[in-house]
Amino acid sequence: MAGFLDRLEDYLIKPPLPSVAFQLSSHYMSGIHVSPKERKIKHHFILPLKNSVIQSSFNKKNVKDGSYLEKKIKEGMEKLRLSKSKIALFIPEVCLNVFLFPFVSLPSAQKDKEEIIRWRVKKQMPLLPKDTRLSFEVIKSDGEKKILVTLAKASVIQEYEDFFSRVGLKVGAIGVSTLSLSNLLDSEGEGNLMVINLEDDTISLIAFINSEIVLYRHKPFVLEGQSELPFSQKLESIVKEVENTVNFIEDREKKKINSFWIRMGLVSPEEEMFSILRERLSLPLKGVEASGVSGLNFREKQILSPLIGQILC
Repeated sequence: MAGFLDRLEDYLIKPPLPSVAFQLSSHYMSGIHVSPKERKIKHHFILPLKNSVIQSSFNKKNVKDGSYLEKKIKEGMEKLRLSKSKIALFIPEVCLNVFLFPFVSLPSAQKDKEEIIRWRVKKQMPLLPKDTRLSFEVIKSDGEKKILVTLAKASVIQEYEDFFSRVGLKVGAIGVSTLSLSNLLDSEGEGNLMVINLEDDTISLIAFINSEIVLYRHKPFVLEGQSELPFSQKLESIVKEVENTVNFIEDREKKKINSFWIRMGLVSPEEEMFSILRERLSLPLKGVEASGVSGLNFREKQILSPLIGQILC
């Protein structure tokens, strides 16, 4: 499984610039095909997926209807005018676990770093599956070091890769949408901020203090096997999670978050959701925008923004 580890490490540390990127969520699949020279979007698509095709999980089989998903991948390829290609792939946030650990010091040897990081991970997740793979990035910050750690179950990643390889697409980079959204922000110009990434079944948050990442977390709206929340309950869950996280950050970091930035990656967004959240949340709320991209409407920019952040920024 060394190949997966290499791809994940490349995504986190040395983001490649492929010309094609796909995103899979529980409710849709999206993709963009970029002109390598002009770095502009040539073709794009957003395809809704029927319910229960993908049931996102860190340690269980995710794809419940393989023939349907393969058909949809082929449909996306047609819209992108692809035959064979190397791609970047964003998988559902729930499939990966991401931690941010502070360290006063770290050993210099790579093997020793991995051992101490794995020890920290096991304090958070005592029962790790045997085929869990770990990748990490060292972030220097005000005299201390922070480690951005990503965990994935190799069999889950392989499951997604296999569907794309069957139609001639080679997965060269793997990631999740929230980390890519940070490429669309001027965190230095905006100061201390939090990004809210909404999918139909999850909320993900990433916060920056003094332009440095201080927190990443994601949370499903409902537990596995339960039905989706109605609109009103989902709104309440979003507001509660965001405000509690802000309080946690400000208590720990002793610094204030100044603004929220939101990406609404929803197949059928409720028109009033943005305006209600703007009223309910305690800080200014702005939309994450893929600026400088022409030919896309607002909804398309919202859905495709993680892919744009990875390839064009």
